[in-house]
Amino acid sequence: MIDTDVARRLVDGKPWHHDFEIVPGVRTQGTYDPLPMWNELQLPENLEGTSLADVGASNGFFSFQARKRGARVVAFDYRHKRNSGFGLAQHINGLHDIEHHHVNVLDITPDQYGQYDVVLALGLLYHTSDPYLALANCAALARKRLLIESYCIDASLPEPLQAEPTMRFIADAERFPEHGHVNNDRSNFWGFTSVCLRRMTEDVGFAVRREHVRGDRLFIDAERAVDRKATRLWLAYDVRTAIAADGDPDDPGHWTMF
Repeated sequence: MIDTDVARRLVDGKPWHHDFEIVPGVRTQGTYDPLPMWNELQLPENLEGTSLADVGASNGFFSFQARKRGARVVAFDYRHKRNSGFGLAQHINGLHDIEHHHVNVLDITPDQYGQYDVVLALGLLYHTSDPYLALANCAALARKRLLIESYCIDASLPEPLQAEPTMRFIADAERFPEHGHVNNDRSNFWGFTSVCLRRMTEDVGFAVRREHVRGDRLFIDAERAVDRKATRLWLAYDVRTAIAADGDPDDPGHWTMF
């Protein structure tokens, strides 16, 4: 751990998102207090023996909290940790045994990165151009539990539409300000009704155990219900294996169709 005065100088003046105390006396002064969301997760106080993936880790608050409770933590973000505040926080707090992968969620696969007992996808899906693929990739990493937090449009819709599995496209706020925006953030692509995100979560193989809507935010706590092979994800993103054919092409048995 480095000197507190040096740490404070390194932290001050940077555009932090997570507002948290990296070490006693050194706070980021970010724009978002993640502590209520951390409490909402209801993770055990002792996470020894638990593996956890934090997808879209940002400045690292959730990764650091899980590691402090004993979990083996692997973080993923489309920004390199040197450029996201994650690496700076590690430099200060000494939690260097957290792996950090510089990768887009749309490119994450369990074959490359493994599977985890718990996967966090917090404040993530509405920032992706293909939220179903992003959710499917997070689900593929999760052996047991998938925790999701997202922008929700229930309150902005007429009551009949709130019960529909609807996504709303959010145009680029910088290029098309006349269409409105969410937090003036051009990385927001989609808003979901709670029904929509619940059904998507179920579709990728999970059962929703807890669900809360608070204002324009939705939280889902889900457990794996079926193996990926039992879902229709292969229809969405896989290709069927070719079956070689020998013999006479004029023989109907030569051709296999599926």
